[in-house]
Amino acid sequence: MRGFHFSKFDPNADGKSKFQQLLDLFMQLLTYTNGDVAEALQWLNQLDREYGLTNDEYGMGDFFDELKDKGYITEAEDKSEIKITPKTEQGIRKRSLEEIFGKLKKSRTGNHQTFKPGQGDEISPETRPYQFGDMVEQIDFTESIRNAQ
Repeated sequence: MRGFHFSKFDPNADGKSKFQQLLDLFMQLLTYTNGDVAEALQWLNQLDREYGLTNDEYGMGDFFDELKDKGYITEAEDKSEIKITPKTEQGIRKRSLEEIFGKLKKSRTGNHQTFKPGQGDEISPETRPYQFGDMVEQIDFTESIRNAQ
Protein backbone atom coordinates (compact mmCIF):
# COMPACT_ATOMS: atom_id res chain seq x y z
CA MET A 1 0.00 0.00 0.00
CA ARG A 2 1.29 3.44 -0.91
CA GLY A 3 1.01 6.33 1.44
CA PHE A 4 2.40 9.71 2.17
CA HIS A 5 5.39 10.43 4.36
CA PHE A 6 5.29 13.85 5.95
CA SER A 7 8.27 15.50 7.57
CA LYS A 8 8.74 18.66 9.54
CA PHE A 9 9.11 21.77 7.39
CA ASP A 10 12.66 23.07 7.32
CA PRO A 11 12.85 26.67 6.06
CA ASN A 12 16.61 26.33 5.51
CA ALA A 13 16.20 23.33 3.20
CA ASP A 14 16.09 25.57 0.12
CA GLY A 15 19.59 26.84 0.87
CA LYS A 16 18.61 30.49 1.37
CA SER A 17 20.17 32.56 4.11
CA LYS A 18 18.00 34.05 6.85
CA PHE A 19 18.46 37.48 5.21
CA GLN A 20 17.31 36.16 1.82
CA GLN A 21 14.25 34.49 3.36
CA LEU A 22 13.25 37.67 5.16
CA LEU A 23 14.02 39.77 2.07
CA ASP A 24 11.63 37.66 -0.03
CA LEU A 25 8.90 38.18 2.54
CA PHE A 26 9.73 41.88 2.90
CA MET A 27 9.51 42.42 -0.88
CA GLN A 28 6.13 40.70 -0.96
CA LEU A 29 4.91 42.86 1.91
CA LEU A 30 6.17 45.99 0.13
CA THR A 31 4.00 45.02 -2.81
CA TYR A 32 0.97 44.71 -0.55
CA THR A 33 1.67 48.03 1.20
CA ASN A 34 2.35 49.95 -2.03
CA GLY A 35 5.96 50.62 -1.09
CA ASP A 36 5.31 51.82 2.48
CA VAL A 37 8.46 50.58 4.23
CA ALA A 38 7.31 51.37 7.76
CA GLU A 39 4.07 49.44 7.32
CA ALA A 40 5.85 46.51 5.66
CA LEU A 41 8.37 46.32 8.53
CA GLN A 42 5.51 46.52 11.03
CA TRP A 43 3.78 43.58 9.33
CA LEU A 44 7.08 41.69 9.20
CA ASN A 45 7.57 42.24 12.96
CA GLN A 46 4.07 40.96 13.59
CA LEU A 47 4.72 37.87 11.46
CA ASP A 48 7.98 37.34 13.33
CA ARG A 49 6.17 37.44 16.68
CA GLU A 50 3.53 34.98 15.46
CA TYR A 51 5.71 32.52 13.54
CA GLY A 52 9.22 33.00 14.93
CA LEU A 53 10.90 33.99 11.67
CA THR A 54 14.05 35.14 13.45
CA ASN A 55 16.12 33.70 16.28
CA ASP A 56 18.68 34.87 18.84
CA GLU A 57 21.49 34.80 16.27
CA TYR A 58 19.70 36.86 13.62
CA GLY A 59 16.93 39.25 14.65
CA MET A 60 14.80 41.91 13.03
CA GLY A 61 17.33 44.59 13.98
CA ASP A 62 20.04 42.67 12.13
CA PHE A 63 17.76 42.37 9.12
CA PHE A 64 16.99 46.11 9.17
CA ASP A 65 20.70 46.98 9.40
CA GLU A 66 21.52 44.61 6.55
CA LEU A 67 18.76 46.16 4.41
CA LYS A 68 20.42 49.56 4.87
CA ASP A 69 23.94 48.20 4.33
CA LYS A 70 23.00 46.40 1.10
CA GLY A 71 21.19 49.44 -0.27
CA TYR A 72 17.57 48.25 -0.19
CA ILE A 73 16.33 51.11 2.00
CA THR A 74 17.50 54.57 2.96
CA GLU A 75 16.79 56.46 6.13
CA ALA A 76 16.32 60.23 6.26
CA GLU A 77 18.88 62.33 8.13
CA ASP A 78 16.49 62.95 11.01
CA LYS A 79 15.41 59.25 10.94
CA SER A 80 11.79 60.29 10.50
CA GLU A 81 11.22 58.48 7.23
CA ILE A 82 12.43 55.27 5.60
CA LYS A 83 12.26 54.95 1.82
CA ILE A 84 12.98 52.23 -0.68
CA THR A 85 15.81 52.68 -3.15
CA PRO A 86 15.77 52.19 -6.92
CA LYS A 87 17.43 48.81 -6.29
CA THR A 88 14.39 47.73 -4.27
CA GLU A 89 11.97 49.07 -6.88
CA GLN A 90 13.77 47.07 -9.56
CA GLY A 91 13.64 43.97 -7.35
CA ILE A 92 9.89 44.35 -6.85
CA ARG A 93 9.34 44.72 -10.60
CA LYS A 94 11.50 41.70 -11.34
CA ARG A 95 9.73 39.53 -8.77
CA SER A 96 6.33 40.63 -10.07
CA LEU A 97 7.22 39.75 -13.65
CA GLU A 98 8.65 36.39 -12.54
CA GLU A 99 5.46 35.69 -10.61
CA ILE A 100 3.27 36.56 -13.58
CA PHE A 101 5.28 35.10 -16.46
CA GLY A 102 7.47 32.55 -14.67
CA LYS A 103 4.90 29.77 -14.87
CA LEU A 104 4.18 30.10 -18.57
CA LYS A 105 5.18 27.07 -20.57
CA LYS A 106 6.19 26.90 -24.17
CA SER A 107 3.54 25.36 -26.38
CA ARG A 108 3.41 24.24 -29.94
CA THR A 109 3.15 26.87 -32.62
CA GLY A 110 -0.43 28.01 -33.13
CA ASN A 111 -1.78 26.28 -30.04
CA HIS A 112 -3.29 29.39 -28.51
CA GLN A 113 -6.55 29.00 -26.63
CA THR A 114 -8.47 32.18 -27.47
CA PHE A 115 -11.99 32.92 -28.56
CA LYS A 116 -11.07 35.69 -31.02
CA PRO A 117 -8.80 35.51 -34.01
CA GLY A 118 -5.83 37.85 -33.93
CA GLN A 119 -5.46 40.98 -36.04
CA GLY A 120 -3.08 39.20 -38.41
CA ASP A 121 -5.61 36.55 -39.42
CA GLU A 122 -7.31 37.32 -42.69
CA ILE A 123 -10.59 35.59 -43.20
CA SER A 124 -10.57 33.80 -46.49
CA PRO A 125 -13.27 34.93 -48.95
CA GLU A 126 -13.90 31.29 -49.76
CA THR A 127 -16.55 29.50 -47.74
CA ARG A 128 -16.73 25.92 -46.59
CA PRO A 129 -19.27 23.88 -44.68
CA TYR A 130 -19.50 24.48 -40.93
CA GLN A 131 -17.17 22.38 -38.81
CA PHE A 132 -17.53 21.83 -35.09
CA GLY A 133 -15.32 24.32 -33.27
CA ASP A 134 -15.61 27.12 -35.83
CA MET A 135 -15.70 30.58 -34.33
CA VAL A 136 -18.77 32.77 -34.65
CA GLU A 137 -16.65 35.24 -36.62
CA GLN A 138 -15.97 32.52 -39.21
CA ILE A 139 -19.62 31.86 -40.01
CA ASP A 140 -21.06 33.54 -43.08
CA PHE A 141 -24.54 34.30 -41.76
CA THR A 142 -25.82 35.78 -45.01
CA GLU A 143 -24.97 32.66 -46.95
CA SER A 144 -26.25 30.43 -44.15
CA ILE A 145 -29.66 32.13 -44.20
CA ARG A 146 -29.80 31.81 -47.99
CA ASN A 147 -29.05 28.10 -47.70
CA ALA A 148 -31.74 27.71 -45.03
CA GLN A 149 -34.37 29.30 -47.34
